[in-house]
Amino acid sequence: MIQQDDASRTSGAGGVDALGGEPPGAGPTPPDGAAAAEPHATRVVVWDTPPAIECGKRFAVRLGVACSGKRSAAGWTVEVHDHDGKQRATATVGDDPWPGTDALHHAQVELDAPDVEGLYAWKAVAPANDASGANTGGSASFHVRVVAAPACLLTVVARDAESRSPVEGARVVAHPYRTVTDKRGVARLRIPAGEYRLFVSGKGYVPFRFDGAVEADTTIRAELSQDVELSDADIWS
Repeated sequence: MIQQDDASRTSGAGGVDALGGEPPGAGPTPPDGAAAAEPHATRVVVWDTPPAIECGKRFAVRLGVACSGKRSAAGWTVEVHDHDGKQRATATVGDDPWPGTDALHHAQVELDAPDVEGLYAWKAVAPANDASGANTGGSASFHVRVVAAPACLLTVVARDAESRSPVEGARVVAHPYRTVTDKRGVARLRIPAGEYRLFVSGKGYVPFRFDGAVEADTTIRAELSQDVELSDADIWS
């Protein structure tokens, strides 16, 4: 699934892309009398970034590259630079575009999280891909949220307040952690001890909210009331 917290949102499929590289017209000099062809922009996107990663653990993200002129980006290289500008990894995008696109070539890359908690700004960079100047380079920033090791198991049981039936597919968010309930209306999150604001929301239901400390394994029962629109009679009565 592709979901995420605001800190953890990136470009394209869930992210913020950026364009960069050499300015237009920086390619080779054309023959006399020929018009200079502007290089195509390179779009870089990053998605599937985990909302929270334990200190020092390995995680994966997906990188995508596309040419604004619809040239194939197959085989292009993308570098990942960390908050200090250090290159952490490189990846070569594959031959097949991402499903539903005609030019977004992609690859998955594994990375190691920093050893200290915090929110880090990293960058995926696609250098200018050849000496012809046909494409500029491009980049996209994304965030890596590093957290302490989980110490508590938080279990959420979502029920319809009237029918008492399980609510499947309800979103459970205890920032920056998130998941959804299963067919039994149950969701589990492993989190560090601390203060949390928990939201449970499902289609057609009023969101449930819990504020408090989680210091040990805890179960929270979320009674979800149906979100019934007011009729004209209700509004004017």
